[in-house]
Amino acid sequence: MKKKLTFRVKEYWERIDQYLTAVLQPLSRSRIEKLIKNRQVTLNGAVLLRKSQEICPGDRITVEITGEEETVYLPSRPLQKVFEDEWLLVIDKPSGLPVHPGAGEKQETVLDIFRFHYPQVAAFADQERPGIVHRLDKDTSGVLILAKSEEALERMQELFQEREMQKTYLALVKGQMRFRNGTIDLPLARSTKNRARFAVVGEDSEGGREAVTDFAVIREFEKFTYVRLMPHTGRTHQLRVHLSYFGNPILGDILYGNRKQLDLPRLALHAYEIEFVHPFTGNGIRVTSPLPEDLRRFIAENFKRTIVTRDT
Repeated sequence: MKKKLTFRVKEYWERIDQYLTAVLQPLSRSRIEKLIKNRQVTLNGAVLLRKSQEICPGDRITVEITGEEETVYLPSRPLQKVFEDEWLLVIDKPSGLPVHPGAGEKQETVLDIFRFHYPQVAAFADQERPGIVHRLDKDTSGVLILAKSEEALERMQELFQEREMQKTYLALVKGQMRFRNGTIDLPLARSTKNRARFAVVGEDSEGGREAVTDFAVIREFEKFTYVRLMPHTGRTHQLRVHLSYFGNPILGDILYGNRKQLDLPRLALHAYEIEFVHPFTGNGIRVTSPLPEDLRRFIAENFKRTIVTRDT
Protein backbone atom coordinates (compact mmCIF):
# COMPACT_ATOMS: atom_id res chain seq x y z
CA MET A 1 0.00 0.00 0.00
CA LYS A 2 1.30 3.43 -0.94
CA LYS A 3 0.44 6.84 0.44
CA LYS A 4 1.84 10.31 -0.07
CA LEU A 5 2.74 12.84 2.60
CA THR A 6 3.07 16.51 1.69
CA PHE A 7 4.91 19.08 3.81
CA ARG A 8 5.01 22.86 3.45
CA VAL A 9 8.37 24.14 4.72
CA LYS A 10 8.12 26.94 7.28
CA GLU A 11 11.80 27.77 7.87
CA TYR A 12 15.12 27.62 6.04
CA TRP A 13 17.03 24.31 6.33
CA GLU A 14 20.55 23.74 5.02
CA ARG A 15 19.80 20.14 4.08
CA ILE A 16 16.54 18.47 3.10
CA ASP A 17 17.59 15.12 4.59
CA GLN A 18 17.88 16.76 8.03
CA TYR A 19 14.39 18.21 7.64
CA LEU A 20 12.90 14.87 6.60
CA THR A 21 14.59 13.07 9.49
CA ALA A 22 12.90 15.54 11.84
CA VAL A 23 9.39 15.22 10.39
CA LEU A 24 9.37 11.54 9.43
CA GLN A 25 9.89 10.07 12.87
CA PRO A 26 10.84 7.37 13.71
CA LEU A 27 12.62 6.79 10.38
CA SER A 28 16.41 6.84 10.53
CA ARG A 29 18.70 9.10 8.51
CA SER A 30 19.77 6.11 6.39
CA ARG A 31 16.12 5.26 5.67
CA ILE A 32 15.51 8.84 4.54
CA GLU A 33 18.52 8.62 2.23
CA LYS A 34 17.07 5.45 0.71
CA LEU A 35 13.74 7.19 0.05
CA ILE A 36 15.61 9.93 -1.81
CA LYS A 37 17.75 7.42 -3.74
CA ASN A 38 14.60 5.53 -4.77
CA ARG A 39 13.11 8.77 -6.16
CA GLN A 40 10.27 8.72 -3.60
CA VAL A 41 10.78 12.38 -2.66
CA THR A 42 9.82 15.40 -4.74
CA LEU A 43 10.59 19.07 -4.11
CA ASN A 44 8.15 21.56 -5.62
CA GLY A 45 6.95 18.89 -8.05
CA ALA A 46 10.40 17.75 -9.24
CA VAL A 47 12.09 14.50 -8.17
CA LEU A 48 14.70 15.23 -5.49
CA LEU A 49 18.20 14.28 -6.64
CA ARG A 50 20.45 15.54 -3.81
CA LYS A 51 20.03 14.77 -0.10
CA SER A 52 22.05 17.93 0.65
CA GLN A 53 19.57 20.17 -1.19
CA GLU A 54 18.74 23.30 0.81
CA ILE A 55 15.09 24.19 1.34
CA CYS A 56 13.36 27.50 2.02
CA PRO A 57 10.05 28.69 3.52
CA GLY A 58 7.19 27.90 1.15
CA ASP A 59 8.87 24.91 -0.49
CA ARG A 60 6.58 21.89 -0.92
CA ILE A 61 7.95 18.41 -0.27
CA THR A 62 6.07 15.21 -1.11
CA VAL A 63 7.20 11.80 0.16
CA GLU A 64 5.82 8.50 -1.11
CA ILE A 65 5.48 6.08 1.81
CA THR A 66 5.42 2.31 1.32
CA GLY A 67 5.73 -0.83 3.44
CA GLU A 68 7.86 -0.38 6.55
CA GLU A 69 7.67 3.42 6.32
CA GLU A 70 3.98 3.24 7.24
CA THR A 71 5.00 3.42 10.91
CA VAL A 72 5.73 7.14 10.41
CA TYR A 73 3.82 9.25 12.92
CA LEU A 74 1.01 11.39 11.50
CA PRO A 75 -1.01 13.74 13.74
CA SER A 76 -4.64 12.76 14.22
CA ARG A 77 -5.67 16.41 14.48
CA PRO A 78 -4.33 19.89 13.69
CA LEU A 79 -3.23 22.47 16.24
CA GLN A 80 -5.98 25.06 16.65
CA LYS A 81 -3.97 28.28 16.15
CA VAL A 82 -5.15 31.56 17.69
CA PHE A 83 -1.91 33.56 17.29
CA GLU A 84 1.38 33.01 15.48
CA ASP A 85 4.47 34.97 14.54
CA GLU A 86 8.08 34.02 13.83
CA TRP A 87 8.78 33.35 17.53
CA LEU A 88 5.58 32.09 19.12
CA LEU A 89 2.59 29.89 18.46
CA VAL A 90 -0.49 30.15 20.67
CA ILE A 91 -3.08 27.40 20.36
CA ASP A 92 -6.53 26.57 21.71
CA LYS A 93 -5.92 23.21 23.40
CA PRO A 94 -8.93 20.87 23.61
CA SER A 95 -9.84 19.07 26.82
CA GLY A 96 -8.46 15.52 26.95
CA LEU A 97 -5.24 16.21 25.01
CA PRO A 98 -2.07 16.07 27.17
CA VAL A 99 0.51 18.81 26.62
CA HIS A 100 3.45 16.41 26.81
CA PRO A 101 4.00 12.74 27.63
CA GLY A 102 3.71 11.84 31.30
CA ALA A 103 4.73 8.77 33.24
CA GLY A 104 3.29 5.83 31.33
CA GLU A 105 1.50 8.25 28.95
CA LYS A 106 1.26 6.74 25.47
CA GLN A 107 -1.49 8.78 23.86
CA GLU A 108 -0.92 11.61 21.40
CA THR A 109 0.16 14.92 22.92
CA VAL A 110 0.38 18.59 21.92
CA LEU A 111 4.16 18.13 21.79
CA ASP A 112 3.85 15.29 19.26
CA ILE A 113 1.78 17.43 16.92
CA PHE A 114 3.98 20.50 17.48
CA ARG A 115 7.15 18.52 16.68
CA PHE A 116 5.59 17.23 13.46
CA HIS A 117 4.64 20.67 12.12
CA TYR A 118 7.68 22.54 13.52
CA PRO A 119 10.58 20.10 13.11
CA GLN A 120 13.14 22.78 14.06
CA VAL A 121 12.43 21.95 17.70
CA ALA A 122 14.35 18.71 17.13
CA ALA A 123 17.49 20.83 17.50
CA PHE A 124 16.54 22.21 20.95
CA ALA A 125 18.87 21.26 23.80
CA ASP A 126 15.91 20.16 25.94
CA GLN A 127 14.28 17.29 24.06
CA GLU A 128 11.97 16.30 26.91
CA ARG A 129 9.66 19.30 26.43
CA PRO A 130 11.03 21.39 23.55
CA GLY A 131 9.06 24.57 22.97
CA ILE A 132 6.66 24.05 25.89
CA VAL A 133 6.48 27.47 27.58
CA HIS A 134 3.95 26.42 30.23
CA ARG A 135 1.48 23.60 30.70
CA LEU A 136 -2.22 22.94 31.15
CA ASP A 137 -3.66 19.83 32.77
CA LYS A 138 -4.76 17.18 30.28
CA ASP A 139 -8.47 17.87 30.89
CA THR A 140 -8.14 21.68 30.96
CA SER A 141 -8.91 23.40 27.66
CA GLY A 142 -7.83 26.78 26.34
CA VAL A 143 -4.90 29.07 25.60
CA LEU A 144 -1.46 27.44 25.49
CA ILE A 145 1.80 29.11 24.38
CA LEU A 146 4.51 27.28 22.42
CA ALA A 147 7.93 28.66 21.44
CA LYS A 148 9.38 28.16 17.98
CA SER A 149 12.99 28.90 18.99
CA GLU A 150 15.12 28.29 22.07
CA GLU A 151 15.59 32.01 22.65
CA ALA A 152 11.83 32.56 22.52
CA LEU A 153 11.36 29.69 24.97
CA GLU A 154 13.84 31.19 27.44
CA ARG A 155 12.35 34.69 27.24
CA MET A 156 8.77 33.50 27.64
CA GLN A 157 9.64 31.29 30.59
CA GLU A 158 11.31 34.29 32.21
CA LEU A 159 8.03 36.22 31.89
CA PHE A 160 6.24 33.40 33.70
CA GLN A 161 8.89 33.20 36.41
CA GLU A 162 8.76 36.97 36.94
CA ARG A 163 4.92 36.85 37.01
CA GLU A 164 4.55 39.20 34.07
CA MET A 165 1.87 37.06 32.44
CA GLN A 166 -1.77 37.83 33.22
CA LYS A 167 -3.88 34.68 32.98
CA THR A 168 -7.64 34.34 33.24
CA TYR A 169 -9.54 31.07 33.57
CA LEU A 170 -13.26 30.29 33.49
CA ALA A 171 -14.71 27.46 35.57
CA LEU A 172 -17.94 25.87 36.72
CA VAL A 173 -17.76 24.90 40.39
CA LYS A 174 -19.99 22.93 42.72
CA GLY A 175 -22.59 24.84 44.74
CA GLN A 176 -22.45 28.54 45.61
CA MET A 177 -19.35 30.33 46.79
CA ARG A 178 -19.39 32.12 50.13
CA PHE A 179 -18.22 35.42 48.63
CA ARG A 180 -18.80 37.09 45.27
CA ASN A 181 -15.09 37.86 44.82
CA GLY A 182 -11.85 37.76 46.72
CA THR A 183 -8.36 36.30 46.90
CA ILE A 184 -7.31 32.82 48.00
CA ASP A 185 -3.79 32.96 49.43
CA LEU A 186 -2.94 29.48 50.66
CA PRO A 187 0.36 27.59 50.10
CA LEU A 188 0.33 24.21 48.41
CA ALA A 189 2.44 21.06 48.63
CA ARG A 190 2.25 17.56 47.23
CA SER A 191 -0.06 15.37 49.31
CA THR A 192 1.70 12.91 51.59
CA LYS A 193 -1.25 10.50 51.25
CA ASN A 194 -1.66 10.55 47.47
CA ARG A 195 1.33 11.63 45.34
CA ALA A 196 -0.97 12.44 42.41
CA ARG A 197 -2.67 15.16 44.47
CA PHE A 198 -1.66 18.50 45.96
CA ALA A 199 -3.04 19.97 49.17
CA VAL A 200 -3.28 23.23 51.12
CA VAL A 201 -0.65 23.29 53.88
CA GLY A 202 0.42 25.64 56.65
CA GLU A 203 2.82 28.47 55.85
CA ASP A 204 5.58 26.79 57.87
CA SER A 205 5.06 23.33 56.37
CA GLU A 206 8.03 21.76 54.65
CA GLY A 207 7.70 21.86 50.89
CA GLY A 208 4.80 24.33 50.92
CA ARG A 209 4.91 26.91 48.11
CA GLU A 210 3.08 30.22 47.81
CA ALA A 211 -0.14 30.01 45.79
CA VAL A 212 -2.43 33.00 45.17
CA THR A 213 -5.70 33.05 43.21
CA ASP A 214 -8.15 35.90 42.64
CA PHE A 215 -11.75 34.87 41.94
CA ALA A 216 -14.99 36.55 40.91
CA VAL A 217 -18.48 35.08 40.53
CA ILE A 218 -19.97 35.58 37.06
CA ARG A 219 -23.34 33.88 37.67
CA GLU A 220 -24.87 31.51 40.20
CA PHE A 221 -27.09 28.55 39.29
CA GLU A 222 -29.11 26.15 41.37
CA LYS A 223 -26.33 23.59 41.79
CA PHE A 224 -23.20 25.27 40.47
CA THR A 225 -21.49 28.63 39.99
CA TYR A 226 -19.78 30.13 36.96
CA VAL A 227 -16.57 31.87 38.06
CA ARG A 228 -13.61 33.82 36.72
CA LEU A 229 -10.20 32.86 38.14
CA MET A 230 -6.96 34.86 37.94
CA PRO A 231 -3.92 33.03 39.34
CA HIS A 232 -0.90 35.08 40.41
CA THR A 233 1.23 31.96 40.77
CA GLY A 234 1.39 28.85 38.62
CA ARG A 235 1.46 25.90 40.99
CA THR A 236 0.41 22.47 39.75
CA HIS A 237 -3.37 21.99 40.21
CA GLN A 238 -3.52 25.38 41.99
CA LEU A 239 -7.03 26.39 40.91
CA ARG A 240 -8.43 22.91 41.45
CA VAL A 241 -6.98 22.60 44.97
CA HIS A 242 -7.94 26.12 46.09
CA LEU A 243 -11.55 25.74 45.02
CA SER A 244 -11.91 22.22 46.41
CA TYR A 245 -10.48 23.34 49.76
CA PHE A 246 -13.43 25.72 50.22
CA GLY A 247 -16.01 23.13 49.23
CA ASN A 248 -16.42 24.29 45.63
CA PRO A 249 -14.53 21.74 43.51
CA ILE A 250 -14.54 22.28 39.78
CA LEU A 251 -17.23 20.19 38.09
CA GLY A 252 -15.91 17.04 36.46
CA ASP A 253 -12.79 16.93 38.65
CA ILE A 254 -12.35 13.28 39.58
CA LEU A 255 -9.16 13.99 41.56
CA TYR A 256 -10.48 16.75 43.82
CA GLY A 257 -14.24 16.38 43.46
CA ASN A 258 -16.74 14.14 41.67
CA ARG A 259 -16.53 13.74 37.90
CA LYS A 260 -20.09 12.43 37.62
CA GLN A 261 -21.68 15.36 39.39
CA LEU A 262 -24.34 17.04 37.21
CA ASP A 263 -23.49 14.66 34.33
CA LEU A 264 -20.54 16.73 33.14
CA PRO A 265 -17.99 14.29 31.66
CA ARG A 266 -15.02 16.68 31.50
CA LEU A 267 -13.15 19.04 33.80
CA ALA A 268 -15.04 22.34 33.63
CA LEU A 269 -11.89 24.49 33.62
CA HIS A 270 -10.91 26.65 30.63
CA ALA A 271 -7.85 28.86 30.11
CA TYR A 272 -9.75 31.81 28.66
CA GLU A 273 -7.16 34.55 28.22
CA ILE A 274 -3.47 35.31 28.52
CA GLU A 275 -1.89 38.76 28.29
CA PHE A 276 1.79 39.73 28.11
CA VAL A 277 4.32 42.07 26.54
CA HIS A 278 5.98 40.38 23.57
CA PRO A 279 9.65 39.78 24.53
CA PHE A 280 10.90 40.55 21.01
CA THR A 281 8.59 43.25 19.63
CA GLY A 282 7.55 44.98 22.86
CA ASN A 283 3.92 44.91 21.72
CA GLY A 284 1.15 44.10 24.15
CA ILE A 285 -0.36 40.71 23.28
CA ARG A 286 -3.75 39.51 24.50
CA VAL A 287 -5.03 36.16 23.27
CA THR A 288 -8.42 34.71 24.15
CA SER A 289 -10.18 31.40 23.62
CA PRO A 290 -13.99 31.37 23.80
CA LEU A 291 -15.62 29.01 26.27
CA PRO A 292 -15.89 25.60 24.53
CA GLU A 293 -19.22 24.55 23.06
CA ASP A 294 -19.76 21.71 25.54
CA LEU A 295 -19.49 24.06 28.53
CA ARG A 296 -21.60 26.74 26.84
CA ARG A 297 -24.27 24.14 26.12
CA PHE A 298 -24.18 22.95 29.74
CA ILE A 299 -24.69 26.51 30.97
CA ALA A 300 -27.53 27.10 28.49
CA GLU A 301 -29.31 23.94 29.61
CA ASN A 302 -29.24 25.17 33.21
CA PHE A 303 -29.93 28.83 32.51
CA LYS A 304 -33.55 28.68 33.69
CA ARG A 305 -32.31 27.60 37.12
CA THR A 306 -30.24 30.74 37.59
CA ILE A 307 -30.13 32.16 41.13
CA VAL A 308 -30.21 35.93 41.67
CA THR A 309 -26.65 36.74 42.66
CA ARG A 310 -26.26 37.63 46.34
CA ASP A 311 -24.69 40.85 47.58
CA THR A 312 -21.68 40.36 49.87
